[in-house]
Amino acid sequence: MFNPRPFAAAALTLVTVLAGAALTALPAQATEPPQPSKPAAAAELPLRDASPQSASAQVPTDQFIVGLKSRGNIASEAAVTAQAARSAAGRVGTAAQYVRATATGAQVVKTGKSLQGADADTFLAALRSSPDVAYAEPDTIVQATATAPNDPGYVSQWSLWDETAGIRIPGAWDYNRGEGAVVAVVDSGITYHSDLTANVLAGYDMLSNPDWARDGDGRDPNPQDQGDWSTDNQCEPGLPASRSSWHGTHVAGTIAAVGNNSNGIIGAAPAAKILPIRAIGPCGGYISDVADSIIWAAGGTVSGVPANPRRAHVVNLSLGGVSDCSVTEQNAINFAQNAGTAVVVAAGNSGHPASEISPANCQNVITVAASGLDGARADYSNYGSAVDITAPGGSNMTNENPWTGIVSTSNFGSTVPEGEAYELLQGTSMAAPHVSAIAAMLISEVGSTYTPDMVEARLKATARPLPVACPEGCGAGLVDAAKALALTNQDLPANTVIPAAVTFSDKDGTADDTLTVPEVQGVEYVGFAGSVFPAGIHTGSGTVNVFARSIPGYTLMAGANIQWSHTYATTSAPVAGSLITVTPFRALDTRTSSIVAKDSTVSFQVAGRNSIPAKVSAVVFNLTVAEARSFGFVTAYASGTARPDASNLNFDKGQIVANSVTVPVGADGKVTLFNRSAGATHLLADISGYYREGEVTAPGAFKSIEPKRFLDTRSGTAVAPDTARAFQVAGANGLPETVSAVVLNLTVAEAKSNGFVTAYPTGVNRPDASNINFAAGQIIPNSVTVPVGPDGKVMLYNRSNGATHLIADVSGYYLSGTPTAGGTFQPLAAPTRFLDTRLFYPLAPDDTTSFQAAREHGIPAGATAIVMNLTVAQATSNGFVTAFPVGATRPDISSVNFDRGQIVANSVTTPIFQHGGVALFNRSAGITHLIADVSGYFLPG
Repeated sequence: MFNPRPFAAAALTLVTVLAGAALTALPAQATEPPQPSKPAAAAELPLRDASPQSASAQVPTDQFIVGLKSRGNIASEAAVTAQAARSAAGRVGTAAQYVRATATGAQVVKTGKSLQGADADTFLAALRSSPDVAYAEPDTIVQATATAPNDPGYVSQWSLWDETAGIRIPGAWDYNRGEGAVVAVVDSGITYHSDLTANVLAGYDMLSNPDWARDGDGRDPNPQDQGDWSTDNQCEPGLPASRSSWHGTHVAGTIAAVGNNSNGIIGAAPAAKILPIRAIGPCGGYISDVADSIIWAAGGTVSGVPANPRRAHVVNLSLGGVSDCSVTEQNAINFAQNAGTAVVVAAGNSGHPASEISPANCQNVITVAASGLDGARADYSNYGSAVDITAPGGSNMTNENPWTGIVSTSNFGSTVPEGEAYELLQGTSMAAPHVSAIAAMLISEVGSTYTPDMVEARLKATARPLPVACPEGCGAGLVDAAKALALTNQDLPANTVIPAAVTFSDKDGTADDTLTVPEVQGVEYVGFAGSVFPAGIHTGSGTVNVFARSIPGYTLMAGANIQWSHTYATTSAPVAGSLITVTPFRALDTRTSSIVAKDSTVSFQVAGRNSIPAKVSAVVFNLTVAEARSFGFVTAYASGTARPDASNLNFDKGQIVANSVTVPVGADGKVTLFNRSAGATHLLADISGYYREGEVTAPGAFKSIEPKRFLDTRSGTAVAPDTARAFQVAGANGLPETVSAVVLNLTVAEAKSNGFVTAYPTGVNRPDASNINFAAGQIIPNSVTVPVGPDGKVMLYNRSNGATHLIADVSGYYLSGTPTAGGTFQPLAAPTRFLDTRLFYPLAPDDTTSFQAAREHGIPAGATAIVMNLTVAQATSNGFVTAFPVGATRPDISSVNFDRGQIVANSVTTPIFQHGGVALFNRSAGITHLIADVSGYFLPG
């Protein structure tokens, strides 16, 4: 009986090993064809015949997919999912929020930080333990971007990205990557590979000949490729020995190697799943086994074999031999066709008409010829009327230029499997999986209504001519993934539709805020509660979520966007006195120049740096003292003005200590720092934002003033233990009669006992928060932003067992009224605790935790920054903490410095950007606890 063989066997296809060993010689050619430009070699790949490299670590992600056990309305599903996600996130010290529903009915949640390894496992386990959750999985594939993936071998995958000779896959990735599609690879089986395993389903071994199976039995549930090596004369008289090809693994990698995992290569459809079916052994495979494989893959019944739980949408057959199409083959292919499974086959490598090769000459298949990097039909590729389309298969591989082949996943073993590897092959076996991947993406994008005939017609209609003419017959031309996936309603099956996008017009809180719902036949648009939005223009406010759904008799295209969301701004453009945040940067570090001498000043430039305008009214920065040679204090003030009688930071000899400073900027765009001590010291300044210049009139805008002393209990009596002292702010020292909040530098002096101080507005209950922690006898300052009570006063509470003196120097205030302009300040009713790691786990050395600020405790989505008091407690080593926005690159700055065992606090004004969260990095050799008390936020805009 005729036994089909893979079309990349050594006798048929040049196999090039990615290593320094000698390469298989090319067959003699009468004329050497012109050589195209050489693709870059991917030196990072673990190459066959070279030493293996270790597999890459699990890919981190900050999004997860959750399926619920029962379906309700959209609003209830969102609420249930959000509750489960927040509870699970607490197990790993982060926050989580609901994002959206998917077309499959699952829900997407986002965590406050990327999770991987043990953290991801803990988060997923907690989600899965919820009684409402059916399943939870990482959302690791980035969708809708043509940006080059980070897989190091991608530079050598010319067949994917080359505009002339490749399939132009980056343009197709803007639409789809094969999500939900299953491609059956009927081949030699599959080997373990870290670049494949996440996309491989449980397949089957259909080899009925136990001698060929090499696993001790015939058919079984293990599709592992045991190796197809052969000895001299084993398969045919005169046929020499050959090593194992790992053909099925190579084909599978071309289709669906995992992408964007910083490992190896990427498949053409990296989100598709591979269903491996072993039907080829060392000497080929029986047609009856191949036919059973096709039927089983397509969801049919095969006697003695369990049902296939994941029907394939595409079957790839990179195999065949010289024969007419048998009745058995055709019947199996017809079954797949009728079941909605497209069958893609290789045309063969004999350089003859494909009509001589089975199953390429069967009906209801998509037969694929091969082309090379030069764009011409590969000289080995079959051709003629039986060919439907052409795809890159590699050609003209030489010792000097092996990279004109197709690189994909492989194995180091010469006989049995060993370590994972990558390998270059050429053949129609390599061309067919490119087409299978595009077919899978089409079915994923359109849905189950897209039949195999429609897939074939679309591939042919969007193919482009080969760069080099193919008079022998190369079908419709070179397959073009980008054109194939650029579908419109006219390209879809009857009554399958693409919803048009809902558009939003946001005029910053005005009556012109609208959303426009399009009119599309077969589609209606609904809100969270299921209410229908008629086509037309509607008033928009708050957060609006709109979903598309089909009406009876219609089906939405599976890959279409069906959800649109927008949060309307409630603010106008920033005004004078609005805070504009910047990515924190170091503006001064005297350690790189000269130390600041005793009773001397140093100035640093603010205006005109790092996107800061040439004119600003004030700046927010973190001031740090280091290597002080005596105790003292630092005063910050506008360059060119008289030095005020105030302190911003007190320090002891040898201490590293920081404090937040908000200070006016001089006419020359600079800030001056004065070192009042008997010794020199180094000073550092890390800028996080600035206030816009101009006349300050808007509610919530900041007005800076020359620092003035509003309270100094040393001129009277100290604040007794567990008592509060109020002092007047509004109407005092030239301040307006009404202000919403005040920025002051609070200093503790002559403390009789350890303790802390809480600042809060009069007229409210004292919050569970601290603004400054102190030890007996210590002089320590901290910047405080605190709301002002209705009587214009601020309350300071001494939580300690001894009396202490308190000094308050005010450097600015926020205007009263309801803020509406972007960047203006809205104080919380009282400082509110957003994070306290003492309730769960301390932060490990060189580790990051985060908390969600936006959409919590009244802080709106889109808020640009928050003001918080950050406290370090129970530190087991010296170090510092850096606060920065979730999703941003960690800046080279410190927000609070600490010594082992010290409890130290610092005020931090930090941007929160689009994710709405704050990340906190512990740069120390020990664990520490962190507490964050937020006093207010800056409005979006």
